[in-house]
Amino acid sequence: MNATPDPGDLDFTKALDSPAQPAPSWESSSEAQKQEVTAGATELQRNGYYITIARKALKVAPLQHDGRYSILCIDDDTELLRILARKLSLDGYVIRTASDRQTIVAELQKLPPPHLILLDVGLPDISGFDLLQKLRQHPRLGSIPVIMLTGHVTPASVLHGMANGADGYVSKPFQFEALGTAIETVLGIQ
Repeated sequence: MNATPDPGDLDFTKALDSPAQPAPSWESSSEAQKQEVTAGATELQRNGYYITIARKALKVAPLQHDGRYSILCIDDDTELLRILARKLSLDGYVIRTASDRQTIVAELQKLPPPHLILLDVGLPDISGFDLLQKLRQHPRLGSIPVIMLTGHVTPASVLHGMANGADGYVSKPFQFEALGTAIETVLGIQ
């Protein structure tokens, strides 16, 4: 992830303009998906966060110049973004924020790409689920871990996020301890 990508590979505007795939339904899901979603929804209620099994062993390398990890926080609540930026900066992360489609595209085009994205579902001009789907289809940005930081934590929402490649969920309102654990787990720095 520390390799410098070709800036042309970071053009995300065309991906956002293409139509999103329909959301998976509970009925069309496999039994394994249903079991994982049910377990995930239970873990969300109990712990306030859930990390998918596939990403628990992921080890992400920090920035080469200062050894810190960068996080892009995407949410339409600018006050929450301010609080997240302050707290996560104090925890040693390099924080970037975006609250609308134009800013999201600009942040995703910056080099180096973030190590992790915290993504809300309810954005003003694109669904967080659609954005996640577009990220996963992108050749350079598709491998960036994404944690959904959202109030949308029903089994159907968890299924939608998992089917589109979410690495974890943190339910709003959240405890910073749960968020920190989720971030460390996904980045492999626990």
